[in-house]
Amino acid sequence: MKTLVIYFSQTGKTKEAAERIAQLSGADLVEIKTHKSYQMSYRKTVFTSLKEILLNERPKLNMEIPDISVYDRILIGSPIWCGTLPNAVFSFLDKVNLNGKKAAIFTTSGATEPQEIAVRIKKKYPAKWCRPFNANHATDETIISWLK
Repeated sequence: MKTLVIYFSQTGKTKEAAERIAQLSGADLVEIKTHKSYQMSYRKTVFTSLKEILLNERPKLNMEIPDISVYDRILIGSPIWCGTLPNAVFSFLDKVNLNGKKAAIFTTSGATEPQEIAVRIKKKYPAKWCRPFNANHATDETIISWLK
């Protein structure tokens, strides 16, 4: 099964998890990059995220969108900001067609589990959605178990 791990990371925690998941699954790895930087303080990140959520803003991406037609499984990694995925992730999801693909999200939040977010994503982005995963402090064994 050809797998793509695509992720958005501000602090490097999600990047670290994505790299480990890609390594353990033999997947290709792509980072979601935006034109504007999210390298800012926690408070400013929260304010920026709330503003994007309330105004339904989609940050412009600064990356080449991968051809996902060659992949069977898409794993999407992200932090959780203000109870949801950052709008940068939705900017990416709006540009790809996941229909017919196996897809799953993994998150790196210490406080919020990804299940509720996964329910909302399933409604908007048709795919064969698999169980979401909180990759925060995940071991190789728990990652491998999730990948099955």
